[in-house]
Amino acid sequence: MNEADLKELKKASLALLRLTDAEWRAISGTRRRGEHFSLHFAHKIAREAQRGGLVLVAAPEAELRLGTVTSINATSTFDSRVVFDRLTPIVPVSLEELLAGIARAALKTPRARLEAAGAGFHRISEKLGEAIVDELARKAENGPALARTLAYRRRPRRFDNARALQGDAVALAIKAFGGSSEAAAVSLPGGDTALGFVRLLEDAVIEHDARWMPGWRLSDSDLTGRATFERRGERLDVFTANKRPLEELFGVDLIYLNEARGALVMVQYKMLEPEERGRRRIEFGPYTYDVVDDQEWTVHIDHQFLDELGRMRRFGRDLEPDSAYRLHPGAFFFKFVRRRAAANSAGILLSMGHLEQLMAAGELAGARGGLRLSYRSLDGHYLRSEPFVELVRSGYVGTRGATTKHLQTLIKSSLQGGRAVVAGVQSALDDLRR
Repeated sequence: MNEADLKELKKASLALLRLTDAEWRAISGTRRRGEHFSLHFAHKIAREAQRGGLVLVAAPEAELRLGTVTSINATSTFDSRVVFDRLTPIVPVSLEELLAGIARAALKTPRARLEAAGAGFHRISEKLGEAIVDELARKAENGPALARTLAYRRRPRRFDNARALQGDAVALAIKAFGGSSEAAAVSLPGGDTALGFVRLLEDAVIEHDARWMPGWRLSDSDLTGRATFERRGERLDVFTANKRPLEELFGVDLIYLNEARGALVMVQYKMLEPEERGRRRIEFGPYTYDVVDDQEWTVHIDHQFLDELGRMRRFGRDLEPDSAYRLHPGAFFFKFVRRRAAANSAGILLSMGHLEQLMAAGELAGARGGLRLSYRSLDGHYLRSEPFVELVRSGYVGTRGATTKHLQTLIKSSLQGGRAVVAGVQSALDDLRR
């Protein structure tokens, strides 16, 4: 975890939830196994924490866990419900061992006070909280817990940078797989990744080292996370990678390979920028009306965009034209989302062929060399995410005869082009090459 990420975590408030063994046994016996639960406290006690703040959960016979207080809401005249989420085991395994590693003399009194605190909900002082986060960050094993916590704090609410696009790409890959959205395994080195926000199965394996597939010729240093999902004899491995921080990148590429079908699909995300609205004055007899045109949205077609299209054309040849049937044997699609739109808004998808046709026709030319895209101008002639993932899942779209070598080539090209990558590989569960 870099200094900027650590500084952001240290700004968050930190509280301690100390439970009895009986309380923890009851909580860990629920469906979420202690990763997510809620408790009721008197209003005054509930306010010991802040919504969005960090929480340590400790019990005598349980591993120490780090998570987030996701909500605090009044439920009655006297009580509030506090929701704890993304609770992940950390080291050391006990609060006493953790505090023993903090030797600063100025923190001796608040440290002793926290050690002596009984079962209940307790606020941790700002300085001691910062020291605790520093102590946790010193151990690589705590990378997953810190990454999950950071991902929640940075969860995108609007499409305004590559972080929001990466989150949408991860969700699209999981939908294309068609299985549970809960990961069976996750590897989070501690960096910035949308995989830090995925749900985990109750017995999920959590690791702090992330690796590409064995034999892949890609740098692990670019990898920010890996998660594995399973369903009916199949698995999906999702990787996130980028060479620079997400906030410095211009876009995201989702690259999805269904090994059994040899089908490879790439979705390149593009942000639509708002055009300045036109204004017109209409005179009707003695009356005058000012009319504002509907909002139009434009994707800028610059040299970089044209270069990317050229690379896609060179890669996009049909590898095995006589093999499995495809409605569309091309690999490349574009997903357009409106800047500042809600992160859960739909967006639209176009195939590369359709986009090139629109550009050649010139009917949707926008300002400053852009392409004006709107629901009205396209008149329903596009794909939404749900129909698109059904086509990907069925193997009706995508290249024929694609392998992991083709996937690696696209990953390298995207990373070198300054884009973040979300790569999904769907394969058989019993594939011994794993």
